[in-house]
Amino acid sequence: MRNVLIVEDEQINAFIIQKFVGEHYAVQLAQNGNEALDLIDTNSFDIILMDINLGDEELDGIEVMKRLRKIPSKADTPVIAVTAYAMPEDRQRFLNEGFDGYVPKPIIKAEILQQMATLLPE
Repeated sequence: MRNVLIVEDEQINAFIIQKFVGEHYAVQLAQNGNEALDLIDTNSFDIILMDINLGDEELDGIEVMKRLRKIPSKADTPVIAVTAYAMPEDRQRFLNEGFDGYVPKPIIKAEILQQMATLLPE
């Protein structure tokens, strides 16, 4: 089973995402950027679902993703921005930052699973 890291500081959102993807993937959860980086350091994930606003201005989801990209063995891990930033221009902004995918909140189960399937080759 593929391993997924969900990085989400809001418990209800984490629960919903975990419910949606936990049927298909093995899930681990990080509630902030530091916890995410610790888990990334000690585990191997096939894909990461990254909230952008993690309640820490110093270490938001963009910064966590950028730090991940600097780790040679982890740099190619697909990262999907899962965010309340849902204006039309936001999708392109996050893709330009280096995310591999983008899912706006509120999350639609079919949409997040489709993005994950697209980024995870069989």
